[in-house]
Amino acid sequence: MRPPSFISGDEFGHGPLNDSAVPSVVPVLDPKVSHIPQDRSLADQLSRAFSLFGALVAAGFFTTALAYAFTRVSQDPEGERSRMAVRAESAAGAAMIDEENGLRGYLYTRDVRFLEAYTRGERGLAQAHDALTANAGSVSELAATMIGTRLAEEKWHERWATPAANVRFGAVEPSMSDGKALFDTYRVEEATFANILNQRSELLSRREQRVTALRVGLDLAVFLAVLLLAVRQHRALRESIVAPVAALLQHIGRVRDGQLEATLDPAGPLELRHLGEGLNDMVRALAAARASAESRDEALRTHSAQLRDILDASREFSESLNLAYVVGAVRARTASLGGYHRVVVWLMDDEERRLVDADKTAPAADSGGAVEMGQGVAGRAAKSGRVMFERPGGQVRFGESKMGPVCAIAIPLIVGARVVGALEARHAEPQVPTIQAIEVLEMLATHAATAIESARLHEVTEERSQMDALTRLFNRRRLDEDLDAECKRCVRYGRPLAFVMLDVDHFKAFNDSHGHPQADTALQEVADVIAGSVRTTDTAYRYGGEEFCILLRETCGQDAMHFAERVRQRIEQRFAAGATAGITASFGVAEFSTATPTPRALVEAADAAMYESKNAGRNRVMLSTPSFPPGPPSEPQPGTPMVSN
Repeated sequence: MRPPSFISGDEFGHGPLNDSAVPSVVPVLDPKVSHIPQDRSLADQLSRAFSLFGALVAAGFFTTALAYAFTRVSQDPEGERSRMAVRAESAAGAAMIDEENGLRGYLYTRDVRFLEAYTRGERGLAQAHDALTANAGSVSELAATMIGTRLAEEKWHERWATPAANVRFGAVEPSMSDGKALFDTYRVEEATFANILNQRSELLSRREQRVTALRVGLDLAVFLAVLLLAVRQHRALRESIVAPVAALLQHIGRVRDGQLEATLDPAGPLELRHLGEGLNDMVRALAAARASAESRDEALRTHSAQLRDILDASREFSESLNLAYVVGAVRARTASLGGYHRVVVWLMDDEERRLVDADKTAPAADSGGAVEMGQGVAGRAAKSGRVMFERPGGQVRFGESKMGPVCAIAIPLIVGARVVGALEARHAEPQVPTIQAIEVLEMLATHAATAIESARLHEVTEERSQMDALTRLFNRRRLDEDLDAECKRCVRYGRPLAFVMLDVDHFKAFNDSHGHPQADTALQEVADVIAGSVRTTDTAYRYGGEEFCILLRETCGQDAMHFAERVRQRIEQRFAAGATAGITASFGVAEFSTATPTPRALVEAADAAMYESKNAGRNRVMLSTPSFPPGPPSEPQPGTPMVSN
């Protein structure tokens, strides 16, 4: 807004407005200098004019409100009911036509699919009847005609439609000519009823138009009266500007001195009131700008503190290579810095091409622990590599110029050019995200992505160090750790534990005759059979060479014998034919007990039982007892099932 300095001192017989301009206007207020009379007649005139203006406006408002209320209370509901009745009558006619066409098509072709139109028409007719009863049943001039139409419908249904529909159940086929005659009678009644409805609707529409025209005329009359009053007061208002201008100049001087707290009380005619209000707006704008600058300074200090918090969070993320700890730290820091109600860290499952909740170790597809790529706010963010927002209605959108309230924000976790997951932050109540909040979340996501990927790669490396490369089973190192932990658990809680060892029979001869590649393939197939047989609570290992072992938790010796026998049979069936035909395995089973109170004793007992199986003829299962090692081996008996020494 241009400051009101356009009122120059020359208009009052003085020089241009300067530092001494405010005192220079004082002589203008002297009645002897001014040619405008300084009395109260203008104030009285303005008071009467404003009173008349207010009365006219109030009268116009009251009249308009009264006409509007009359229209809303009396005209609109009746007109709406009439229009709904017309639509319902049209729907009833269409439903009757559907019924007749469906029945005629069925009678001509005996194809029951035509009865679908008849059934659909019945439902539509029932709905139309309900609507007609609600909107036209209470109108006396419509009720009689509606009843006549309804009677014609019922006569057609009773005498022709119902028998025609029952032909498929063995009823006698009705006459087509009778049906046509009855339907024509209905059409006449329906046309009469529709004509009456349309006439009534047109009548109500014309009535609404007249009421609307009356309202417009009243508004126009009030406008003309106000216009005449404004013209009458124009000359008087033009003559009363000297005192208000002096007040404006004084106020400008205060603003120039930096007194932004003071405001001008607008006085005088409408033009100077607007000028004073504009000056007040400018002063308030300047005060708001100064407050905004102070607010920005505070925001910068807050942002600086947030950056320090992000730096601290980044250091915390990088302190550990434990994935669970890093994920927990990311969730806690994100929730703390952004004030989010819930934070979820999603990790990319490269094999399944989906996102998995980092807090859920084995999520089901419908448990909320995993989302497909492109689904939900996190899936969309991971697929597109961009920040996504979820609105209260569930719509997921990319950032817009005018961002409304959102329930959740998802930031893709990117390392290099690869998306490794997504960071989803949810509010308890929808909020409008600020640019600063989004920037903070993106910076957190950048540091979190690197820390999470480092921890995950560390876990993968650690897992691979415990995995046999050929068979993809756990190796001897992992066996030692698991066996030690399970034996301690059994000692503490007294729970059963069994250990199974197996060795591929005559594997050296197979290797010599078929070569190393074929032998490796055979070992992989044996490992596949073992892995497909164990429960989720059991663990299979490659002990070394052609030896494997299985740790059976919560399993006694006899149950372990049954399990080992199933595995033996599956191996025998798997290698019954083909290039690897004839491969079998010998099993030894040991149960954790006072006779085998240590991991080493348990392994040695199972190993002794396995060698007893080999000595007994191979391809069998032996259970270790305290009497192992047994006496001289017996004659071989291939294929013999479970044997307990």
